[in-house]
Amino acid sequence: MPNNNKIILGLMAFAIVFGGANQSQAQETKPKQAITSQAPIVIEANDLSFSDETGEILAKGNVVITNDGRRVEAEQVNGNTKLSEIWVKDKALFSEPGKTLTGINTLYNYKLKTGSMDKAKGKVEKSYISGNNISMFPDKLIINDGTATNCPATVPDYHISADKIEIWPGNKMIAYNAKFWIGNMVIFSLPKYQQSLTPENDSVVFPQLGYDSDDGVFIKQRIEYPFNNKLAAYVNLDYYSRAHFKPNYGLIDRESNYSVGISQGHFSDDDSNWIKKEPEFKFSYYPHRLGKLPVSYTFTAAYGKWSDSQKTSWHQDYSLYFKHDTIKLGESVTLNIGTGIQHVRESYDDSRRDMWKFDATVDKKWSERLNTWVGYHYTQNNDALFEYDQTDLSRELASGFTYKIDKMNAIGVSHSYDLDNDKVADIDYSWYRNLHCWEAKVTYRAKRDQIRFDVSTVKW
Repeated sequence: MPNNNKIILGLMAFAIVFGGANQSQAQETKPKQAITSQAPIVIEANDLSFSDETGEILAKGNVVITNDGRRVEAEQVNGNTKLSEIWVKDKALFSEPGKTLTGINTLYNYKLKTGSMDKAKGKVEKSYISGNNISMFPDKLIINDGTATNCPATVPDYHISADKIEIWPGNKMIAYNAKFWIGNMVIFSLPKYQQSLTPENDSVVFPQLGYDSDDGVFIKQRIEYPFNNKLAAYVNLDYYSRAHFKPNYGLIDRESNYSVGISQGHFSDDDSNWIKKEPEFKFSYYPHRLGKLPVSYTFTAAYGKWSDSQKTSWHQDYSLYFKHDTIKLGESVTLNIGTGIQHVRESYDDSRRDMWKFDATVDKKWSERLNTWVGYHYTQNNDALFEYDQTDLSRELASGFTYKIDKMNAIGVSHSYDLDNDKVADIDYSWYRNLHCWEAKVTYRAKRDQIRFDVSTVKW
């Protein structure tokens, strides 16, 4: 085929930018040209050949293929425009937003957005993975005979190994015949394990250790077992030296727009307020846009039997909350606002309570090290029957800062002011320490004379 700086090829519409069609021409060619908007797929190489008749492509030397945020880098790439495929025998790098993989025997179909890679390793969002074989699909990865961890070290402090690992980025991970390792020791194994990968997920895969002034030394572990792609059972095995064994467990069905579940057992909030659910049913509607407005809303409904050390009540809780998209007020300054209503009913005293809420927080990032914030939080009628998970103040002015001392250490101070009673409610002093592949946090609550310390793996 004649040498051209750009050619369009059949179904895949390749735009090919190369130094020359053979070794002798490569030295005389001009530098690689910019990609034009006419070409959805671009191949750059030192040496490239193409057959109009068969659609075969052979690219050699510093090969780079780009398309719609995807990128393949290798020393030699074969392909076929009629099949919409490329394949690389030796080492190749495949990347797209949130995903980077390296391996051998790479095959990728640009039309179907599917592929495979042998002896592969890389990173998918926060997770570092490896596998004897990895299969790529538009919405998930399948890792055969592989590992997953959030520890970036060459030899990770902890990891999961499994016969098969399925990852839906931003959603969940399922591991089959999973073993959980700390160093070179297996601490436990499960025939099937599921881990949420959603942004709001606050659970950790490996045990969490710590100390709380109220409840004593604690160790926590969450285990989740999926029955299918939506329904799963879970148990949180929490033990405290003072509060003793406080487990909770349940079932959850995660649909595309909502989740519904049942939970039972002991639950504690950040202020060490305990309740027991016997059980509770909960429906959660995921964030949805309010028409074309820059506003999203969530809705939750819960019903169940709550008990603490003094009382038992059939508890109903309905909450609707609206949140505006983050507003930029200037360089490195953002505003987040939201409002909503919570309706609570209790059988214990036959009460009904409507709690209107409003929140506004301004964040200012002064540098890569220093971040400050100030916020106003209002909750009307916050005098609830149970202290668990309830707002302490009706009108609160919150402020604070975090400062990163170095790559291993950071400090922070948060200040809570009670506007109704014109007094300081809380002052928390925190120290954060990066322990290689673990996170440590020590917080002293000055107004309550409380200390909390915990060590856990990075959240997935």
